[in-house]
Amino acid sequence: MNYIFGFTKFLFIIVVVYLFSAFFAKSNFKVERTRVVQASQKLVYNQIGILKNWENWSAWQEKDQSIQFTFEGKDAENGAVMHWKGDPEKSGAGLIEIVQADPPYSMVYKLKGKLPFELNSKGSFILSAENSKRTTVLWTDHGQIPFLLRPVMMFNDVEAFMAPDIERGLFKVDSICSSLQNQIQLIMHQDSLKN
Repeated sequence: MNYIFGFTKFLFIIVVVYLFSAFFAKSNFKVERTRVVQASQKLVYNQIGILKNWENWSAWQEKDQSIQFTFEGKDAENGAVMHWKGDPEKSGAGLIEIVQADPPYSMVYKLKGKLPFELNSKGSFILSAENSKRTTVLWTDHGQIPFLLRPVMMFNDVEAFMAPDIERGLFKVDSICSSLQNQIQLIMHQDSLKN
């Protein structure tokens, strides 16, 4: 009987400490990365603003080959949605919806995911043309950490978890867009030689 009382008391203390720490743990997160892409602003926006193109550069696609995408709405417009479903341990399921599209300058989205745990965030891409062949892309993602996950997240940094995927995604956007920019320049050069 004493063991049961002692164990119950121990569990109660653990629950109280856990809930108490949830009040003082970090309640939100923000991840922000920038990359200069060697391509025009419009070309970069087409990779980012058209959700179907995310399959070309998403780091999540690389990590989970089983991931399946479905799409709703018009490309690059408010209300366009990309649903995904993959391995529950790697990518889970969820959706990204464009909530504010301003081609070719910016795009704001909301993300709702179940990645072993539920995560909702809001993100944005801000594109600044440095010249006709260079664009600075700022990718930001931020959200609230669910109350009951806050103590766990004290030991699992959300930025450390998300930043490598955002950096990899920006790297791949740069690679794809740079290649497309070079192909466009080559075609334009060949056309100029014909005239």
